[in-house]
Amino acid sequence: MSDSTAISPSSADAPEVKKPFLTIVKGNPDDVQVATLTALFASMAHNAANAEAVERERNMWGNVAERLQRPTTYNPTAFQNVSFF
Repeated sequence: MSDSTAISPSSADAPEVKKPFLTIVKGNPDDVQVATLTALFASMAHNAANAEAVERERNMWGNVAERLQRPTTYNPTAFQNVSFF
């Protein structure tokens, strides 16, 4: 009879498999183009990680809710000549 138990290597013996940083799906880029893309994405990730530590004042320019609100000024003499019919 054959032994049916599978022998798996322990996690300490097996090398850790990492996902690739960049996968080219289409085309045939040369080494310089791949290196350029890798450097670009690495610098973008580095800048994004550093940007989270800096607190800035929130810019509310172009806020949609601001356009939907009516002005809050009070003018008691406005529309005195309006006739309701």
